[in-house]
Amino acid sequence: MFGFVKIPNIMPFKSLKSASLFFLPGFILLFSAMFVSAQDNTGTVTGEVVDENSVSLPFVQVTLKSSRDSTKVKALLANDKGQFVFKAATGKYFVELKMMGYGTVYSKVFNVVSGESSELGKIQLNPITTQLAGVNISAELPFVERRADKLIVNLNGLGSGAPMMEVMNQLPGVVVTPDDRITLNGKSVQIYMDGKATTLSSEALAGLLKGTSSSAIQKVELIAQPSAKYDAAGNGAIINIIRKRNYKAGLNGNIYVGGGNGTFGKANGGINLNYKGKAYNLLLNLDYNYNKYFYNSYIVSTVFNGDMPSQYVSDVKSDRTNANYTPNLGIDFYLSKRTTLSASVKPGFQHFSRDGVADIYSTQAGVASTQSQFLNRVDIRATNFSSGLRLQHQIDTVGRELTIDLDYYRYGNYNDQNNRSIAFDPALDLPSVIAQDRVFDIYAFKMDYSHPLKNGYQLEMGVKTSYVNSDNSNFYQDQNSSQTDLFNYDESISAVYLTYGHTGKAFSYLLGVRGEYTHGQGEQQFGTNRFTRSYFQPFPSLHFDYKITKNQNLTLGINKRIERPGYESLNPLVRIISSNNLQQGNPTLKPVIAYNADLWYGFKNALFLGLTYSYSLDDFTSVSIPLQDGITTTLPGNADYSNYYTLQAMYGKQVLPWWYTSSNAILSKRSFKGVVNGNLLESDGIASLSATSYNSFSLSKNFSVMFLFNYRGKSVDRTITNQAFAYLTAGVRHQFLNKRASVQLNFMDVFKSYRNYYQQNSGTVQQLWRNQFETRMAKLNFSYNFGGTIKTIKKSNGAEDEKKRSTVNEN
Repeated sequence: MFGFVKIPNIMPFKSLKSASLFFLPGFILLFSAMFVSAQDNTGTVTGEVVDENSVSLPFVQVTLKSSRDSTKVKALLANDKGQFVFKAATGKYFVELKMMGYGTVYSKVFNVVSGESSELGKIQLNPITTQLAGVNISAELPFVERRADKLIVNLNGLGSGAPMMEVMNQLPGVVVTPDDRITLNGKSVQIYMDGKATTLSSEALAGLLKGTSSSAIQKVELIAQPSAKYDAAGNGAIINIIRKRNYKAGLNGNIYVGGGNGTFGKANGGINLNYKGKAYNLLLNLDYNYNKYFYNSYIVSTVFNGDMPSQYVSDVKSDRTNANYTPNLGIDFYLSKRTTLSASVKPGFQHFSRDGVADIYSTQAGVASTQSQFLNRVDIRATNFSSGLRLQHQIDTVGRELTIDLDYYRYGNYNDQNNRSIAFDPALDLPSVIAQDRVFDIYAFKMDYSHPLKNGYQLEMGVKTSYVNSDNSNFYQDQNSSQTDLFNYDESISAVYLTYGHTGKAFSYLLGVRGEYTHGQGEQQFGTNRFTRSYFQPFPSLHFDYKITKNQNLTLGINKRIERPGYESLNPLVRIISSNNLQQGNPTLKPVIAYNADLWYGFKNALFLGLTYSYSLDDFTSVSIPLQDGITTTLPGNADYSNYYTLQAMYGKQVLPWWYTSSNAILSKRSFKGVVNGNLLESDGIASLSATSYNSFSLSKNFSVMFLFNYRGKSVDRTITNQAFAYLTAGVRHQFLNKRASVQLNFMDVFKSYRNYYQQNSGTVQQLWRNQFETRMAKLNFSYNFGGTIKTIKKSNGAEDEKKRSTVNEN
């Protein structure tokens, strides 16, 4: 079940017959289940929740209780139209309705009759406000909510319009480095928007998050152990960002603007509009972000060749500018009470430039020290376009639902470089021009079916297929010659999944299995790199949740995952960092197979203690290889395996009416074994401590201050040893105009203590890197809500990895 099965090199859709044979079992399961109805002695209960203006109130907690002793029978959240449906055995019941900011309401007692529907009609909830110690505490969702398979963070105005990339660092277990790498609990992540993976390169994704205002975000789901419903890709976790969708009639929106300064200036701004009519809901976002910053690196490379090692020092200084414009248009058409058709279009525009100077010193075996200078100017214009259609149909009032998604994504990265190497001998001065283009086209189809069964059981199944084409070109010209090289990569993935779960009073579980068939082929036009790979993999997943008492619970998650190489990681075409440092991909790179397990204890939904373990086969690592004349190239490789252990603690609570804290600590260790540059490297790793603490203090009903402290201890990550660092961010926030407007001033890295120092051991090549970024800065953000209040929406807890893999790294 957990094995790695090789399949002959056959395209999955080379013929209609092969495609039908692959999908036939999935479609038989899918459509046969759609027409199966449970035959039992039950009836249904339906109703709709509205607010004081008789407008539908979505995502209200509805609990079905027995009229005999008021015991809880079932609980659910109303859907986005305020509707709820229960299936229950015959008997007498009543429902309890709760939502933060509204008074609790109880219905009259009613009878459930076998085969019939008890319609409760519209039930109204009225808002409430609580006064505590002279401080007005607005009714808000809790900052952190724990579910069996995820941690939900409700932003509640966190950030006041600041870019989401900055707010990410304030989420439990999430770390964002100055070079925009995101991890959750020490693992890499996939970013989802509204339940769908972002088909973006790492740079385009960073641009999206920097250009997206936190004012437009409702909540963030941190999914440490994804179930079989999600793509099996990614050895880490999923961060699902849920945008606000207003459910009050008419025009509502938010406008924000911000600016900042460190060594250079920064600016951001945008508007979020939502218009809800009777037959449709329209969403428009316009976001812009501008950032100029410095990025300096000091690199010492030691190459061992015989008894006399050679040493090369690169002192690289660069100023960079990054501008992102990310509009987004979405519309929901309510075709009927049970059917919604959604369409979205999301173009993106990015302009990145870099001016760099590298002073290079070398001391080679038996040769005196030499010096040269490398001038590098880069101009990148990137465009991306994504569009999608989603059809969501509720088949009946019992809860059966069918969802179909069609997605298309295109990303283009057009890179122009002007380089010049300056030596003491003018004859060795070598100007060069490089044009590097990367274009990705991604097509995806997905269908999901959900089928509730009696007594709290649930069945879900689905199919997905995707096709990716990646075209890469290098045009290189110097004063002596010019040359062009091309690399093309095509990949198709077909998947089918099935999950079965049960929600009980004390014990709940979710079992699933996913099968994925992958076929990929790549070809370098003027090189020798040609390869074809086909393989099938099963991916089981298990999730268990046990309520020890009312305030205590245990959750256990086990799954198998795959981390396929990013498309750029397979691309052998060379990228120039400096005159003696290159980067390129590795066509022989294999996918990583990971087996993960975690166990969590929760207390009062505030304190969480966890143990996690991950075993990665053919784990990715980074290798520096000596070429000639002191030139080294860095490329990805596969190790034999790695083991990763963590012990974690998280605490999030409104300690006092004026003090909220969210803190977490991770004690981790990674062991590693692999052959690098012909040398066997084996490391037991070291225990490393990481900690984050976010604290917010309300000094009055409209004024608050916050502090964010981050600490990263010394750690060993495969071939890299990272040095310890800590930094502090502080901010103040003021709300006014009846809390429709807010202004927030943040001071990032107050003591300029962030460090990115590490050593890399690649056997015959050892490198020391000291990177410095512009981390100390001040930023001011203003946000204003207009129209009806955009409420924090509580949603049911009920195109994927390809986009993340379209990564183009810029250094």
